Amino acid sequence: MARKAKLRAGVIGCGKVARTLHIPEYLACPDTELVAWCESDPQSLAETVARYGEHPTYKDYPGMLAAEKLDCVSVCLPNFLHCEAALAALEAGANVLVEKPMALTLDEADRMIAAAKRRRKVLMVSQTQRFSPVHRRAKEALDSGILGKILHVATAFGHPGPEGWSPRGKWFFRKKQAGFGSMADLGIHKADLLRYLTGKEVAEVAAFVSREEKTHTDVEDNFVSILRFTDGTVGTLTTSWTVKGMETNYTYLYGEKGTLAISVIPDRPLVAFLNNPRCVIDLPVQAIQNNLEDTWRLGVIDNFAASILGKEKCLVPAEEGRKALEIILAADESARTGKTVKLKK
Repeated sequence: MARKAKLRAGVIGCGKVARTLHIPEYLACPDTELVAWCESDPQSLAETVARYGEHPTYKDYPGMLAAEKLDCVSVCLPNFLHCEAALAALEAGANVLVEKPMALTLDEADRMIAAAKRRRKVLMVSQTQRFSPVHRRAKEALDSGILGKILHVATAFGHPGPEGWSPRGKWFFRKKQAGFGSMADLGIHKADLLRYLTGKEVAEVAAFVSREEKTHTDVEDNFVSILRFTDGTVGTLTTSWTVKGMETNYTYLYGEKGTLAISVIPDRPLVAFLNNPRCVIDLPVQAIQNNLEDTWRLGVIDNFAASILGKEKCLVPAEEGRKALEIILAADESARTGKTVKLKK
């Protein structure tokens, strides 16, 4: 029996997230063949080639899309370029995995979703926290009813800032290119994660931001928000680019039967504190990945390829990415206006 051809994959943008997640996962995925990549920055390209070897290289993605017949493409560009590149790839006949946030506006997100539907292609958003083993195990525990009804949530994500993660990524600090600071760089992960874990939808948001250290920027480096969900429960979501000496990346879920602590206690990634009978249960699972790791093996590309081939359900379809973006945009409006912002039903 002839072996089925692998999906021909391309990567648009070879910056840090491409080198840490997308490229190694394409190379490891049994369903994909990394055909080409696009990168205009000589240093990023040199670092990519040094690590992963020579591949056909293009300076612009229109050239790559025209020359290569690609089945799937990762868009790993600065935020303001996500929509344009994703639309071009979809129109070229490729399925698309786009980095978070999927776009800078809901209009852009809607255009991307409409294009994917029109072309009958998968459009997936790289909301990676859904793929972390600790969060997938937490989802299983919550779905089992271990906590009962979720009454309150609290989540936070913080590190020293993107200059440590991607030293040449100056666009992170320019509002026209990034759209937001830590609010979307980190907060959109947690906005998506809370929806994924609890199944709750956000009804309204109140938010505050500050710029404490990144004074050379026009985006926030600290962000605090209060979320009210459609069932009336509330929670908090905070992010920071000013966390020193550690990385903060935790979630508490408080239920009627107990509490689930995710990435709160060192060396105990997932712990359930139950009330009746009173007990503490450590759920064995791998700790969450952090920004110091050189490679994340989360299975994002495995799921992307499997969803294209009809073997699995896409874990983060574009509609889910849009909902996370809507929460962040509401938070941004609240921080600017000083008012609580309701999301559209």
